[in-house]
Amino acid sequence: MKATLQDPREVLLTSMPALAGQDTPEEMESPARVMSSWVTGLVGVDLSPKGILMAQIPLLAEISPPAAPVVTVTSRDSEKIGDLSAKPNLSKDTLVGIYNTHTGESYAFNGGTERVEGGRGGVVGVAREVQEVLEQEFAIRVSLSDKIHDKQYATSYLESEKTVQELVEQNPKLMALIDIHRDAGRSREASLVEVNGKKTASILIIIGSDARSPFPEWRKNYQFACRLAEKMDEMYPGLCLGVRVKDGRYNQFLHERAILVEVGTTNNSLEEAKASGAMFAKALAQVIEEDLKETKPTTSSDKEIPGGLIEPETPSEAKENQGKTVAAPLKSL
Repeated sequence: MKATLQDPREVLLTSMPALAGQDTPEEMESPARVMSSWVTGLVGVDLSPKGILMAQIPLLAEISPPAAPVVTVTSRDSEKIGDLSAKPNLSKDTLVGIYNTHTGESYAFNGGTERVEGGRGGVVGVAREVQEVLEQEFAIRVSLSDKIHDKQYATSYLESEKTVQELVEQNPKLMALIDIHRDAGRSREASLVEVNGKKTASILIIIGSDARSPFPEWRKNYQFACRLAEKMDEMYPGLCLGVRVKDGRYNQFLHERAILVEVGTTNNSLEEAKASGAMFAKALAQVIEEDLKETKPTTSSDKEIPGGLIEPETPSEAKENQGKTVAAPLKSL
């Protein structure tokens, strides 16, 4: 009880169980934001100044404001990503799915902003960076969704759950499902790590558990996260801060290799976060390559594709090789 009262986030989750049931993130940046968003969704009233006025003076709701001119703005941080899915050398099947539950999260250092309300922030740029590296350097086909999920912050995970279900249903051979976020609350100094003599954004992997809701297979997600963290430590010492287990499920119950990855914090720049995203992608590619080779032993008749990957096996081959995959040891909690 004492610990709960000392943490406003726990007060909210204890007093309003519906929030916990919706996998409201432990890393809530602003309890006030979450409260406002949750009440807005519950009672159907927009709590912005405009919404409050319209609720108090119904006549205003009947008046349509003049249409605002449409202005196209190109962000200085944006980059053009080609139609990578059309590249002929990609793996036949989609092996990685990427999305952002908190689509508006961004990076404030060097002239940026912490959040793009109702839009796509810097974490979407990081997601695209991961996609580009996986597809262009390793020929691993990626399905990336940039759908906005956090127009109502408190229901972000309910919205992204729909996207996760679509990704899983449409891509049955997914080997990794990545929800890319950025952390908050850390200083500029605490937001930087040194990798190969260069300062860049840190990476932290979050895994949900069954502390609040049924999630019997969560240790499979944890096992995969630990392997990925170890690979980052091997390739880029200092980049990854490790794997942290939290109480929410974060939609990871929908796929045994679904993980939440926090790339940097509000006090990083987008460029620093993208650099870390590229390193993360290279480590992920190595883990996927290892698993593909382990699942299907290389023979002279195997068809390899550019990037060193082996084509995923057919259903008949999978039946023949059933039981041959050896799982990596599970770290103790």
